[in-house]
Amino acid sequence: MAETTSAPPPASPRPAPTADPSEPAAWAEVLSRWAEPSSHQAYLARFPDLDGLATAGRRYRDVLAARPGDAVALAMKGEILKRATVVGLAMLPRTAPPAPSGGRWKRISLLVLAAWLGSTAAWLLWKLITGNLP
Repeated sequence: MAETTSAPPPASPRPAPTADPSEPAAWAEVLSRWAEPSSHQAYLARFPDLDGLATAGRRYRDVLAARPGDAVALAMKGEILKRATVVGLAMLPRTAPPAPSGGRWKRISLLVLAAWLGSTAAWLLWKLITGNLP
């Protein structure tokens, strides 16, 4: 079982590439409040897209490289994976299901068949009752 520590991990040896110039400051805030789950959730809330989640994933991966048993970093890695899955699935193109082909003609054919069978059954029943079977 991974041990839980309250000491922040060492800072990343290499800065993660990011398009958001305020991201390094936000990560520094996370490092200063490492034991508080709300700081991690606030950090992840900054990233609504896959690129941002990739940046966050790199940050937590670097922490895990420095401290492999860090329970907080492992939990946040799982959270990032869940969020990235949701965002990725939401980005898939949606297509309408194909319209049933020939639905109208199938219904008409079934109605004609049912009417023919019904009339044949009625004719045979009439012949049976009157005793004029062929």
